[in-house]
Amino acid sequence: MRMLLLVDVDKCTGCKQCSLACSLTKEGLFDPHRSRIKIYKREDIAIGLQLLCEQCEPHPCVEACPEGALSRDNDTGIIHVDEELCTGCGLCADACPYHGIQFHPETGIAMICDLCGGQPYCVEHCVPGALEWVEYSDEMLEKKKQLRSKRMALYKEVGKEVAV
Repeated sequence: MRMLLLVDVDKCTGCKQCSLACSLTKEGLFDPHRSRIKIYKREDIAIGLQLLCEQCEPHPCVEACPEGALSRDNDTGIIHVDEELCTGCGLCADACPYHGIQFHPETGIAMICDLCGGQPYCVEHCVPGALEWVEYSDEMLEKKKQLRSKRMALYKEVGKEVAV
């Protein structure tokens, strides 16, 4: 069964629980700089912006990688990083329209949300319910696109002003 991650900026409080859950799952410690989901928070206007891989179609990050370090699973849509091939050149991040690619603070290797292989840990720990793991349908795909468009429009509006 194919699933989708819905990300609702209107519900995000900027608490960063999702980011901490991600770094704990992937890196074994609480460190938002090691998370595959970034939360940009601006308290004066009460905004928490979630930035992560949207598992989009087409997938410009995969095409941009000169080393072939990124690949996409056709069944799940999940983008995978081959850490042996990744040089940390940053071309994938430049190509990502959703600012969803981070780089490991020590290795420089690209870090991309892999949806925890189908059980996204961040969803379980999203206290305000801004993250939802839902069954794929045309209706849910349309909702995902609408939520993403709203989030990216907001990012363009205030993104340069927000603090990590």
